[in-house]
Amino acid sequence: MYNTSDKTETRESERSLSALLDRAKAATGKLGTGFARHVEKLDDLQQRFLDGRFHLAVLGQFKRGKSTLLNALVGEPILPIAVIPLTAAPTFLQYGTPPRVAVTFQGKQEPETFSGSSTAERSAFLARYVTEEGNPKNRLGVQEVTVYLPAKILAGGVVLIDTPGIGSTYKHNTQATLDFLEQCDAALFLVSADPPITEVELDFLVEVRKKVPRLFYVLSKIDYLNDSERKQALAFYEKTLCEHGCAHANSSIFCISARTAIEGRDQGRQDAWETSGMAELERFLVEYLAKEKFQALSHAICLRTIGEIESSLMESTISLQALKLPQKELQEKITLFEHTLKQASRERNLIQDVLEGDKRRMLAFLEEQAQALREEATKVLKDIMNQSSIRRFGKSAQKSIQDAWAESIPEYFAQKQAELNEMTKARLLECLAPHDDRLNQLIETLRHTAADLFQIPYRPMSRDEALELKRKPYWVLNTWNTDPLPMLKSIDQRLEELVRRNVENIRWSMLQNLNISFAHFARKITERLDETVAATKGAMESAHERKKTHGGSIEAEVAELSQNIQHLDGIKQEFEAMLSNLSGSSS
Repeated sequence: MYNTSDKTETRESERSLSALLDRAKAATGKLGTGFARHVEKLDDLQQRFLDGRFHLAVLGQFKRGKSTLLNALVGEPILPIAVIPLTAAPTFLQYGTPPRVAVTFQGKQEPETFSGSSTAERSAFLARYVTEEGNPKNRLGVQEVTVYLPAKILAGGVVLIDTPGIGSTYKHNTQATLDFLEQCDAALFLVSADPPITEVELDFLVEVRKKVPRLFYVLSKIDYLNDSERKQALAFYEKTLCEHGCAHANSSIFCISARTAIEGRDQGRQDAWETSGMAELERFLVEYLAKEKFQALSHAICLRTIGEIESSLMESTISLQALKLPQKELQEKITLFEHTLKQASRERNLIQDVLEGDKRRMLAFLEEQAQALREEATKVLKDIMNQSSIRRFGKSAQKSIQDAWAESIPEYFAQKQAELNEMTKARLLECLAPHDDRLNQLIETLRHTAADLFQIPYRPMSRDEALELKRKPYWVLNTWNTDPLPMLKSIDQRLEELVRRNVENIRWSMLQNLNISFAHFARKITERLDETVAATKGAMESAHERKKTHGGSIEAEVAELSQNIQHLDGIKQEFEAMLSNLSGSSS
């Protein structure tokens, strides 16, 4: 599964790739001031590589020991451990010094940061925001909480994410958790030896496996069992997971006792860390997952860097060929290219016109779906009202209806939001894909024309999708409106108001997302075309200007540029060799 040299090898490889990126930036910069944007992009790639994080969510049913496990891993009791469940906000455990807790909120409220003087103070501050006792129903509108700690396990880039326990809070949090997991790199699923895995957990696991690319299992609280019972529990766990398609015979399952590890640490017994099973789990997380993160991230970085270098090589080769041409012939080629640019401009306007029409149709689709949801939600809440009023009469009936709505609304609207989000996302991708293809074809036409004019090898541009780097996962929370409405309103008026508020909550967030998506795509069209024009025509005009300035004395410049191109091409070959090694090691 992994060996003790993985960590050292990974760090050496990280240094090698970062050093190669430094050389690529320096070599690209020597091509001239016109290549500054390529240097900036390479610098951005390097920064994204150095800032890379591996996001590992920790999942489990309420009271399975998730907080105890996480506290053991980070080496201090920072997460509250009590009978009070977590609220709907996730907690990120990330490397940082000095130790502190940062809380961000929904809306315009300013973030809060607390350092405190001790772990106990920071834990108490944290409990005010992440427990149902301190923050019932997330009434404080917490978006996320980040705990910064100088913990060994976090130093290599692993970010641990605590999530609300299954069955501990409202049902709609399960859907929020699943949506959140799509952006994580992996997850640890925790069950305890007593009681064994439940049907609720198995149903949740089936959904989790659809969302998370890598899933690992932990059997906790093994200190409650003797050796025979432990083997029996592990065999049952493995068999159950395999029967439900959640794991296979070689899946990673770790048996641990976080309590034993913590007690041993407090008593100064180093052997307890090994015997508790925590040492094996920690080695796996630090070494194996860090290596996996490095390989996936390095592969993406190499791929994009090669594309960026090839763009620089193509532009610099155009400049080199342009410098070698007679002034008149160079001017003729610039004129021919400008004709292609006029065609490209017309094509860009056509793409933008059609895009605007598609945006109007997408917004109309959203309004149709919102209206359909209003009608369906009205019927659903009426059915709940009728069922509740049958059981009660008078004022008690109104309270019964209000309680039934409060119980049903979050789960119902969270599910509807998830469904509408998937439907809208699929429709948006279907809508934008043809525009993206036309944009890429247009850009490639410009580049191909430039290459043909100067009789140089054509180098296709790398696609944006080549770099699939996950940003920090985000947790989408809506505060579903279930508050009692003024008593002066009839129960029917209350129903209508609840439907209106909650559907509008969904509709508005979807509307904002659509507007942002279309604005981003329209900006992308302009930026990518402007960049292509600057890269191709700019290389020609720069050579034209230098020839006019220096006349016939450009031999030294031609020789220097040729040498720089050759040097950069050699660096590109080193990246290709590194990419080949990464592909081989991951297969």
